[in-house]
Amino acid sequence: MTDGHSSIANRDQSATQPVLVLRPSTRAVISVICVMALLFVYTSLVAVGWIEMSRPTSGVGHGLIAILLFFGIIIVSLKARRLDYTKPVMVIGPNGITGQKLPKLIPWSMIERVETPQAGRAGLIYLTVRKDADPEILKHLYKWQPFRNRTFGIPHRVPGYSSSEVKDIVNRYFESSQRG
Repeated sequence: MTDGHSSIANRDQSATQPVLVLRPSTRAVISVICVMALLFVYTSLVAVGWIEMSRPTSGVGHGLIAILLFFGIIIVSLKARRLDYTKPVMVIGPNGITGQKLPKLIPWSMIERVETPQAGRAGLIYLTVRKDADPEILKHLYKWQPFRNRTFGIPHRVPGYSSSEVKDIVNRYFESSQRG
């Protein structure tokens, strides 16, 4: 009888665990593209000579910057087109982490280490996947981030949660997988 009550308590506890859902933001993509486009137009006008600088310039440097900004706009636009805005970008739950760019769910038992940088350093929580993890996931992580080996980052700013709450939730999920 005690076992029955404990399983009900465990089920109720897991039912109240929060699931963090990261949705893509069209507003953010549009604002990044607009800022890049404004900088592109400005540097192009300086390079062509329609806007004069306080010091005389040849315009070559501004022209190169304009070309780089143009390619940046194209890359951001192409990456934004590949994103499905009807689905979440990433879902962090008690079972693990899944997302649009991940081939399948990464269970918490497959995660070796969680690193939470101090406030000023970065906007990401770094997770390291075990060496003996699913080869499909490891192959995807190597392709996605070739210099970071088995480590990937998840943002700690999720709408509806404070940064410290997100860090606590991720650490709680990780620690419960290590215990059980």
